[in-house]
Amino acid sequence: MQFKIGDKVVYPNHGLGVIEQIKIQDICGQRMQFYQLHLQENNSTVLIPIQNTQAIGLRRIIDRKEVRGLMHSLQCANPEMMAACKEWKSRFKENTEKMKTGRISDVADVLKVLASINSRKALSFREKKMYDRARMLLVSEIAAAENSSDNLVEQKIDKALLKAIGPFSGTA
Repeated sequence: MQFKIGDKVVYPNHGLGVIEQIKIQDICGQRMQFYQLHLQENNSTVLIPIQNTQAIGLRRIIDRKEVRGLMHSLQCANPEMMAACKEWKSRFKENTEKMKTGRISDVADVLKVLASINSRKALSFREKKMYDRARMLLVSEIAAAENSSDNLVEQKIDKALLKAIGPFSGTA
């Protein structure tokens, strides 16, 4: 997948970014092309080798149609919720793998499972961090896709989760 300067992209488990430049650098005597990506969350810049973008999972942000599908899946109970019944270590490992894929649907699944657990009991420290990360990734991408505020998107996500799992704290 090719990107151009100004494209909004998602860097798996790091969040939303914008392609600022396409650079050519010599690395160990070999000329390589890189995307210079400015990450929104922590205001940092990373270089991503163009030939590795697919392996890394760099992708365009979702469109409005995909947002609607994602919000629908957030509000529907599903068999994945059974993952909430697993022992926390195996659940954490499974959720970590999902977060690494970079697929927004996987991030939404992690948020939904952790919100379900959080509605019944406090999350462990590590799961709370993962919950916060999943929520941030989801909010920032949907807000960018809809050209909306983070606060408005958070409210929409909370409303969708409420339909799926019932009352929860929303902040882990």
